Amino acid sequence: MQPLPQSRVNEWHVLIEESIGGGGSGDGSFRVTAVLPIGPDVEQARAVAADRALRHRPAAPLRPKGRWVFQLSPDSWLVDVKGARRRFHFRVSVALLTAVADS
Repeated sequence: MQPLPQSRVNEWHVLIEESIGGGGSGDGSFRVTAVLPIGPDVEQARAVAADRALRHRPAAPLRPKGRWVFQLSPDSWLVDVKGARRRFHFRVSVALLTAVADS
């Protein structure tokens, strides 16, 4: 995923990664589904990330039945979302954009 045009090097972002394939049937891979530019304040980025861990609606399940939010570090959350038949998960991370390069 390309950084958004308003993304700036040395500014904080919130990244959301969702599991591919859903529940236990996936291959354990994640894909980035959102890059949210926040700005120079890491505490603001952490607050946005914590809120996204509670409120983000992942692609699956279609009708979530509940969620468990685990804070893995000051800048990382793992969210387990219960669906009707399976569980799904996504990650929310705070990250500093350090470079943008064209290949």
